[in-house]
Amino acid sequence: MADVMNTWEKIQQGVKDTERLIGQKQYNLAMVKSRQTLEYMVKSLGERACIVDGDMSDIIDQLYEGQWITKATKEHYHKLRMIGNKAVHEGNDSASEASQAYHILSQEVYAFANEYSPRRRKPSGSSSARPKSNSRSIASTSRRRSKKKKSPAEDILRILIPIVCVILLIFIIRALLPGKDKKDSKETNAPIETVNPEPTDSPDQVPEESDTQPAETPAAVYRTTSTLNVRMEPSTSARILVQLAPGTEVNVTGTYDDQWTIINYDGQDAYVATAYLTQ
Repeated sequence: MADVMNTWEKIQQGVKDTERLIGQKQYNLAMVKSRQTLEYMVKSLGERACIVDGDMSDIIDQLYEGQWITKATKEHYHKLRMIGNKAVHEGNDSASEASQAYHILSQEVYAFANEYSPRRRKPSGSSSARPKSNSRSIASTSRRRSKKKKSPAEDILRILIPIVCVILLIFIIRALLPGKDKKDSKETNAPIETVNPEPTDSPDQVPEESDTQPAETPAAVYRTTSTLNVRMEPSTSARILVQLAPGTEVNVTGTYDDQWTIINYDGQDAYVATAYLTQ
């Protein structure tokens, strides 16, 4: 009982000191004193509610959840706490915030006195006593607050991750299998090349180019002795204009060298292997 009386006296003195400091224009100290007075009130209420863990912010929230204070009182307590913290940590010296802190503190101390002052407290057996939550309820609330809340995003990710994995696996399988089928199809349907012997122009030793100037010979009619390629140039790599069947007559207009003969093909000079011509 003596401790309760001592706490109530500290709260009353805190309000007086806050008012005095504002009158002396010591606004920073006034805000610090208002926070200190709030701490006495919160500590007193926390002991009655059997709240033993947590800082001042946490105890205020637990008092509200246990219906020891109203929502408006909770908001006032947090406002006083933040103003006091700003004064302590940032050196705030605002006259308006000091006045606001004193106004809120006076209002809440008056409400505290009506409800919890040891001089005004009614007997425990009175029917008008304030209903209190039992210690088990407060402890249960404290434990629930300490547990980490699950985020909805975690549940969504737990569902989406397996689905994404299955989709990726399907894409990988589809990407691999068609390539294999295509490769097998190409190997199966690949045409078998048959080597058809190309009509021989001349022996392999025939040079592709020669510096020998074509000899002028009178036009004459010759016949081919086998299937013969008619080319644009006197070279085995030159373009083939036509293939002549054995016994085909050609008009010889000149001799290019010992290997190639010039013939008239469609009004232009063309070249055939001399070895496959005969009169």
